[in-house]
Amino acid sequence: MSLFLINRVLSGFMSLGNSKNQLANYLAYSTIGFTIAPIILLLLGVNFGSQTHLANFNNLSTADSANLLEALAGAFVHLLLEWSSVTIAAVTAVLAFAQYRITKNAATAIIGVALLCTGGIDAFHALAATKLTHSVNDNSNFIPFTWAFSRMFNALILLAGVSVFIFGIHKKLDRAAQDRFVIFTSLIFLIISYTVVRFCAVSNNLPNTQFPDQWITRPYDVIPLILFIVLGLWAFPRFRRTENNIFSYALLWSMVPALATQLHMAFGSTELYDPHFNIGHYLKTISYIVPFVGITIDYFITYKEQKTKLTELKKAHHQLEIQNKELSQIAYITSHDLQEPLRSLMSMCDIFEQEYKGKLEPEAEQLLDYIMQASQRMSLLVRDIMDYNRLGKDQVLSTIDCHQLLNTIQQDLSTQIKEHRAVIKTTDIPLQVKGYKTELRLLFQNLIGNAIKFKRPDTPPHIVIECTQTAKHWQFSVKDNGIGLASKHYQKIFLMFQRLHKKDAYEGTGIGLAHCKKIVNMHGGEIWVDSEIGAGATFYFTIPK
Repeated sequence: MSLFLINRVLSGFMSLGNSKNQLANYLAYSTIGFTIAPIILLLLGVNFGSQTHLANFNNLSTADSANLLEALAGAFVHLLLEWSSVTIAAVTAVLAFAQYRITKNAATAIIGVALLCTGGIDAFHALAATKLTHSVNDNSNFIPFTWAFSRMFNALILLAGVSVFIFGIHKKLDRAAQDRFVIFTSLIFLIISYTVVRFCAVSNNLPNTQFPDQWITRPYDVIPLILFIVLGLWAFPRFRRTENNIFSYALLWSMVPALATQLHMAFGSTELYDPHFNIGHYLKTISYIVPFVGITIDYFITYKEQKTKLTELKKAHHQLEIQNKELSQIAYITSHDLQEPLRSLMSMCDIFEQEYKGKLEPEAEQLLDYIMQASQRMSLLVRDIMDYNRLGKDQVLSTIDCHQLLNTIQQDLSTQIKEHRAVIKTTDIPLQVKGYKTELRLLFQNLIGNAIKFKRPDTPPHIVIECTQTAKHWQFSVKDNGIGLASKHYQKIFLMFQRLHKKDAYEGTGIGLAHCKKIVNMHGGEIWVDSEIGAGATFYFTIPK
């Protein structure tokens, strides 16, 4: 059976990548070596037993330290092996939750809790066996029974944890629900563990689990033997298909020493601390070490991958900063250098108009007007590019009084407000926000100015500025009763120099909302619009707290 299980496990490693495959093979061969080594040494005559004979207990009050140590050797070895398993299980659980925090893989966390619970049962078994905790039974029955019980619990709780992922229960959960699921499952496992410990501690009549003269010396160990076979041949191979990592392979390989443990205990051990008893406990420790090594390898692989990604991200960020600086510099130089020939062209047009106005043919004068209008528009476009490029430069985050900011903007726009009889109402505006003052002022000014500009004919603009908040950000909205826009233009309006109307219908170059988008992005927020033609528009944007 062990050879068949090993064959099944080896076939699974071929699907791993080269480096992971190599690590998995090292883990597999090491597990096989540590599993078969004791039986080979036992056949060669090495005695692994530490039996304590009754003669050793005669006159203990007068015995020297050497005889005392000899009498207690079996208990010491048993406690050492059990506590090694407990410690490894606890460390594995800690690493599993650390891995879960990084990868958000619930499978790792659930299996980690299962191992922690089995370690807890083993801890009770070890402490009670040495009378460090209270139990009402004699060790001759208590140790074998709690051993068999802990092995059954180990197999069952691993089977329960793996089944959750085999049947895909976790796939229906979102991130928040997955966290709650991990916590809930962990609590259930811990409660079950405590119930098992309590039952074993207070039970007065534990059944006899050792039959030295029978072919199966410990029949109760056959049950976990069967369960570990189910885990090794059915559950963990299926689990491996959903969780293709070193940890899942390590769990599969851990069934080899687990299965060998039960074979030694069920068919070999006839009394406490005999060779097969100690080999079984040693192999159980190996079955804990294998998942520990697997989760450790996975942890370092994840750490290495995250470190590589972070390094690549830093390089990409650095290159992007350099490119942005170069583009900004090119845009500034280009727009700045264009200003001089434009000014010269406009000056010559002015001189030409003053000198020859009324002396030219009507068509020539019309062409001159076109040249002057095109020059002025080009000058505005160049100026807007320079303004867009300067946004956010050398600015420092500060605390801004929102009410004062909006009052200042309304004073600046007072001429337009009076001319169009606009009404501006503010609701639930926060007293203060953190941001770039000049940029936020331009943001509100553009949105309010657009609400006034794109009003409906013969309808005074009515503008409502509101704010709601969440735990992480402020959400502002600027709502108007203007001409609105179609949903197909929701993205287009935030691009540079994009207009939805003819040039002579509304003044401007079409860069105002591009400014707004850049300003909101500078603050780490988002901006969007909700509108219908003829029903006004509402612009939303968020500012982090």
